[in-house]
Amino acid sequence: MQIYYLLPVVLIAAAVGYSVFVSKKALAQAANMSPEEATRKFQEFYGQYFELGPGQELVGVFSGVEFHAPKSMGQKVGAVAGELALNYVGVSKYIPNVHIGLTAGGEVLVSREYSEMGSRGNFKQILVLGSGTRALGAAASHPGEDLGKPPANPFNPIVGLEFVELRAPSGEGYQAWLSPQGVLVGQAGFHSILQRLP
Repeated sequence: MQIYYLLPVVLIAAAVGYSVFVSKKALAQAANMSPEEATRKFQEFYGQYFELGPGQELVGVFSGVEFHAPKSMGQKVGAVAGELALNYVGVSKYIPNVHIGLTAGGEVLVSREYSEMGSRGNFKQILVLGSGTRALGAAASHPGEDLGKPPANPFNPIVGLEFVELRAPSGEGYQAWLSPQGVLVGQAGFHSILQRLP
């Protein structure tokens, strides 16, 4: 009877061992890729989130969640009551995930999550910001303002999100909480969009 207590421990150890094996195998495959093959894989994986035109290539992708301005105390109480009512009838509200893509031509593409028949994980490109777009942090875009607590990072809960306001030379803009763990083609490690688009 006591052997049953060990079963969860064995299953957890097996799952951890398998995930370590798979990650080492993926890293070994990536290390053996040519730069052209790595670029092609990057385009295949991240290109699904954007409406890329002919010859348009992604050079970087940054992920996070859409920014929603903080609410006053009255709005918070109303939102909690509304959320409870929606949950009671089986409807849930969520903050959409976003992917920000940088193209080789300097455009910044914004792809936003939407739900279809209650199923999350669908993305549609909603905005194209022209070349010369800048990324500003909270201190530069909203000096002295309290933007509220960042939401949890849906892509890596250990890493916090940073507020980013994208501003195009045309005046268009977009605000999001983005992970500082963005990826760039051909560059090792993670990168913040705030350093990429100063």
